Amino acid sequence: MELLEEDLTCPICCCLFEDPRVLPCSHSFCKKCLEGILDGNRGPTWRPPFKCPTCRKETLHNGIHSLQVNYSLRGIVEKYNKIRMSPKMSLCRQHSCQPLNIFCATDLKLICGFCATTGDHKGHKFCALEEAYQQEKTAFEELFKRFENWRSADVLSCLESLEASKKKSLQLVTKDAEKVTEYFDKLICTLDYKKNEILSDFETLKLAVMQSYDPEINKLRAVLDEQRRALSIAESFKDVSDPLCFLQQMQEFREKLRVIRETTLPSRSDMDVGSLMKNFDVKSWDSVMLRDVDKLAAPHEDGAYGSASSVTPTYRRR
Repeated sequence: MELLEEDLTCPICCCLFEDPRVLPCSHSFCKKCLEGILDGNRGPTWRPPFKCPTCRKETLHNGIHSLQVNYSLRGIVEKYNKIRMSPKMSLCRQHSCQPLNIFCATDLKLICGFCATTGDHKGHKFCALEEAYQQEKTAFEELFKRFENWRSADVLSCLESLEASKKKSLQLVTKDAEKVTEYFDKLICTLDYKKNEILSDFETLKLAVMQSYDPEINKLRAVLDEQRRALSIAESFKDVSDPLCFLQQMQEFREKLRVIRETTLPSRSDMDVGSLMKNFDVKSWDSVMLRDVDKLAAPHEDGAYGSASSVTPTYRRR
C-alpha cells in the first residue's frame, strides 16, 4: 500500500492526486497545482507554453480546462481511498498471508481456507459470515446480560476480607514489636545487639504474613482488572455491524470470559483469623539474668507463634 501511494502522489503538493490532469509528456498533476503555475504564466493577450515540473518539457495550453483529465488515474485514486478507509482483514497466524474469511461453527472461531481443509478444523461445520454474525450477535447479547450480573460483589467482598485480615495481622505483629522495643530501650547499650536481632525476627513474621496474603490479593485484583477490560471490550463492539470486526472482538471477549470464570476464589476458611498465637508479654523477661540474655527469644522461637514458616492467613488476635 505504501509503494502504491507513492505512485498516486502529486509531485507538486506531495498529496494524493485530486482531479489529476495529464500533460502531453504523460506526467500528471493535481488541477489546483497546475492552476497556480498557469496563473503565473498568464499574459495580457496570449498564453505562453509552460514547462512540465517533472521533465521540463514545454506544453502549449489554453488554460487549465484545455488540459486532459486523467480519468484512469482519478479512478485508481478513488478506489485506493476506499481500500484505505475500509477495515483491514486479519490474517491467519498459522497460514501466513491467508485471510480469516471462514467461520467455524464447531469451534466458534474465524479461520482461513487452509484451516478448513487441512488444519485442525477439517471436518467441522462452517457457516457464512453473515449467518455467523447473526448467531454470534444473539449469543453476545445473552452472554453480555449474564456477564453484567457476574459475581464481582463476591470478589470485592473476598478482597476486602483478605486486606482486613492482613491489616489485622500486621497490626498484631507491629504491636508486639513495639513491646520489645519499649523493653530493650530500658536496658543498657550492651543489649542493643540482642534487641535488633529479635526485631529482625518480627520483620520475618511480617514478611511471612505478607507472603501469605499478597498472592491471593493480587490475583483477585487482577481478576477485577480483567473484568473491567472485558466490559470495556464488550461496550466497544456490541453495536458493530461489520461481521469480521464483530467476530474478531467476540472471540477476544469470549477468551477473557473464560479466564475470569476459571479463576478460583480462596475459601472463607483461608481468610478467617486463626488461633495460632499465644499470649506474649515482655514482663516474662524480667526474671532473666543479664548473663542469660542470650536465652531471650522472639515469640516464634519459644512457641508463642510457632515457626516463621508456619505463618498463614489464619494469623489471629489472641
